[in-house]
Amino acid sequence: MKLQIKRLISQIVLFFSANLGYQGYPGLKTGFCYPFFYCQACPAATSACPLRSLEQSVDKGSFAWRLFLYPFLIIGFLGVLTGRAVCSWACPIGLLQRGTGRVARKFKRLPIARKFGTHKTEKYFRYIKYILLVSFVFVTSYLIGFIFTDICPVGFLTGTIPTLLLNPGKFVPNYFFPIALVLFILFIVLIFLIERGWCRYFCPVGALLGPFNKISFLHISVNTKQCIHCNVCSYECPMGIDVPNMHRDPECILCGKCVTACPNRLITFERR
Repeated sequence: MKLQIKRLISQIVLFFSANLGYQGYPGLKTGFCYPFFYCQACPAATSACPLRSLEQSVDKGSFAWRLFLYPFLIIGFLGVLTGRAVCSWACPIGLLQRGTGRVARKFKRLPIARKFGTHKTEKYFRYIKYILLVSFVFVTSYLIGFIFTDICPVGFLTGTIPTLLLNPGKFVPNYFFPIALVLFILFIVLIFLIERGWCRYFCPVGALLGPFNKISFLHISVNTKQCIHCNVCSYECPMGIDVPNMHRDPECILCGKCVTACPNRLITFERR
């Protein structure tokens, strides 16, 4: 079976497993933390968003070790084993961006998009997700209270919209609803304009997983000695990485598109 078909099957299976807690079977709410970005406000959610647990752990100056360590242990365990592979093999938002990727690739051919993708400052935009993680998930929650999960576009997509559809007369928007709506629209525009735009620039869970690429047992290896630098791998990379020159790049989501694209089979999955 081809690698990308295997990845698609994995994404679809995990999407449905993340949504087994539908209203007819509320007992399927497990109390488990997803190792990927999703929302426990979704009526069908099986588990909780790891960011929500982290917010709760430092809410308004309090500190709960259990809520703080729990998502970190789950993400850390998977991160050590597979790095950021969760983003491309498990995350439902990764599956969504896989669907919008073709449109984004067409936009990528336009001069303005090509110029942005090759500009020196583009790499600095990738640090935004780390700033979001520290400022909105930890600092804001500690000083003020929950904010990020109230304005999260993924929460709006997977939590607010399904709730509105299922219970249109019972939904009461909170103070942050207009902000969340605007951010959701921007999120949709982003993923249609930039391939994996959310993963590249804004995903706090990606920020948590990214550093594990440096030490993970599973990683992408490039035989640079025999590489002819045709750059087919870099063109196929949905994260816009310079594949021949990467070395356990925190941006790599181990999707394997470079592995299947290399004409000389010089790129492989390695286990150490």
